[in-house]
Amino acid sequence: MPDISYITMRLGVRVGGRVIEAGTGSGSMTHSMSRTVGDSGQVYSFEYHEPRYEKALEEFELHGLDNVKLQHLNVCKDGFGDATGIEAVFLDLPAPWEAIPHAMKTLRPDITTKICCFSPCLEQVLKTVSTLRAEGFADIYTQEVLLRTHELAPPPPSDSSHLGNVSSIVNRLKAHERRKEERRAVQMRSAREKIRKQKEGESAKASTSTKESTELGSKRKLDDEGAPNNGPSLASVVDEGSESTIPVVETDGTSTRWSEPETQLEDVVLTKPTAEMKGHTSYLTFASYYPESIRAAIAAQETGKSAAAIPRLAELVAEGMFRAGSEETEYGSEGLDEVIGTLTEEEMIALADK
Repeated sequence: MPDISYITMRLGVRVGGRVIEAGTGSGSMTHSMSRTVGDSGQVYSFEYHEPRYEKALEEFELHGLDNVKLQHLNVCKDGFGDATGIEAVFLDLPAPWEAIPHAMKTLRPDITTKICCFSPCLEQVLKTVSTLRAEGFADIYTQEVLLRTHELAPPPPSDSSHLGNVSSIVNRLKAHERRKEERRAVQMRSAREKIRKQKEGESAKASTSTKESTELGSKRKLDDEGAPNNGPSLASVVDEGSESTIPVVETDGTSTRWSEPETQLEDVVLTKPTAEMKGHTSYLTFASYYPESIRAAIAAQETGKSAAAIPRLAELVAEGMFRAGSEETEYGSEGLDEVIGTLTEEEMIALADK
């Protein structure tokens, strides 16, 4: 699992902590939690599939995971055994919503505890979130985990032009631009030659005068020999412009304008994404369970908001601005929107029944 470290961090697993893992599987998560809690901590791991349980038990004993207590148990029906004082719970189950009520009985009552549910599809997430809300969990959120694999590539050989020095790259770019201009000149010459032949054929059919033939021949001669050399050619202009804008090291290696930077490709790790990469791997649903005193304070605060909102809503109903049991409202009433936004679902149902 590429997201083990992230789950461990979000759950707040610490040295000396006590955590639950339901769905041991290959044991990769168990190994990570065992190293995180250390010798003074405890990991309770549960696996329902007997062959996997036996394999994991043998592996944990071989690796010396003395702080892991592995049990063969169906936690969705039978609960989490003698696990108590738990600070964090990780559920990798087909139906984690069935195990959440049992997990709550194991949590420490004096601190804020965390839970994480690993689900491959969104339907499982919806049921899990509904159960977490019904059981009083807070700060519920779900994150999608995406996996991107990179391959390590060795640096290019010393005699390769790939990732060469700056001067060699500049020279290659200049040569490429020069070839482009040469191809463009050839294309323009071919186009002029084609036009010339077409005009020559038309002239022959129309039996043009000798003067027109002489002028056409002169034009053809100019096309073949090129325009008078009154200035530098296009390729030379490109070369000169390149040299004036891009400094290049001289042949003797000394230049007042440019100093070649040193390359250290031997110490560079090059990576590239694989051709085929997996996309979605899982949904991780996290939630927090506060101590009873904090939950009571939050409930009292919410109750106070509702108690203050109900009289104001009754006034709005009496004024005819809102009709109970209907979705019709008077647009632009900020007070109405504010009051309705503070009501719970039960209060809205009670109001609609009046």
